[in-house]
Amino acid sequence: MRIDNDNVGKEWDEIYTSYNEELKSFVYARLDENQADDLLQEVWASLSSTLPAQTIAQPRAWLYKVARNRITDVHRRDFGKPAFQDFTPELNIFEEDTDYPDPDDAWIEIEEAIDALPEDQKVVFVRNELDGDTLREIAEDLGLPLKTVISRKGYARRKLQNSLQELYDDYFGVD
Repeated sequence: MRIDNDNVGKEWDEIYTSYNEELKSFVYARLDENQADDLLQEVWASLSSTLPAQTIAQPRAWLYKVARNRITDVHRRDFGKPAFQDFTPELNIFEEDTDYPDPDDAWIEIEEAIDALPEDQKVVFVRNELDGDTLREIAEDLGLPLKTVISRKGYARRKLQNSLQELYDDYFGVD
């Protein structure tokens, strides 16, 4: 169904030559150098594993989508882990009696809501939204029709929207 390995290598080279510098600038503007290098390597490796299995009609859009998803993952991993925390009282900009919601509490509720999803929906949602897998990749890996995977993701999104609406309203001050 896919082109032979020689053409895959040629296609990969063409995509890399066309978009590497642009993608590199995009990623370096959002992450430190070490994280950016690792992330770019992941993106190009992902392209290598995807090309033999499927046709990528818009490689630039695909690269940016994968890069954005991976950048989001990096920020999620690093969330709550400040590189430097100043304990000097006169420089502390937060007062103890603020009504701001704690982001850590929000993440705990989000993780609990994801964990509460039915397993088949959770697998699809996590792989697509958090891991950056395409719905087509997930369908092929699970041996399911693409429409089934799309439905499972839709059900998961609706359940998460319903279960997290109150958290959203509290966090963003919606009355």
